[in-house]
Amino acid sequence: MKKRTVYIDISDEEIYTHLCDPVKKEQAFRELYARHKSRIYGYCRKIVGHDAADDMLQETFLRFLTSAHRDRSMHNVLGYLMTIARNLCLNYKDTHEKHSIHIEDVNEIPMPTSVESMHTNHDLKRAIESAMDLLSDEYKEAVWLQVHSGMSYQQISEVTGNPITTVRNRIVRAKTKLRGLLAPYFEELQD
Repeated sequence: MKKRTVYIDISDEEIYTHLCDPVKKEQAFRELYARHKSRIYGYCRKIVGHDAADDMLQETFLRFLTSAHRDRSMHNVLGYLMTIARNLCLNYKDTHEKHSIHIEDVNEIPMPTSVESMHTNHDLKRAIESAMDLLSDEYKEAVWLQVHSGMSYQQISEVTGNPITTVRNRIVRAKTKLRGLLAPYFEELQD
């Protein structure tokens, strides 16, 4: 197994150029996979669920690798990977999910049983994840890309194919809805 340290100070975009070199291809791919697998997996898991996330992750990187060629100029490897993952996840959802059930009641969010237990990170994380699950797919995706993947409005716009204003509106509305859903949780903390 080759060491990753060769690429430690090299940008994703430069490593991408090595994917077209038969000698450097495997090591370059391993480095890009190591750098981005957790973000891509996290996104896929949020969109299609745990059971299909591994398949979507592997298919994303397979398509990424097979699409690499010398004539392509790559300026945002993570954005390109997210675009591939997004398309795969949306196609998966279209073919595998007949009907999705949306819970609209804030009472469906599992709240901690005591004020003491609310102070644990685990309970807070569960409440936030439950609130996120109540968001529409468009809102959930936009927030996930911004918060967990660290993408800018511009990058999210490129990945989703939506105008920046739409991306911004979805994130603002999603955060407003999350605040509303989580308000009872935080009000109980203050009491």
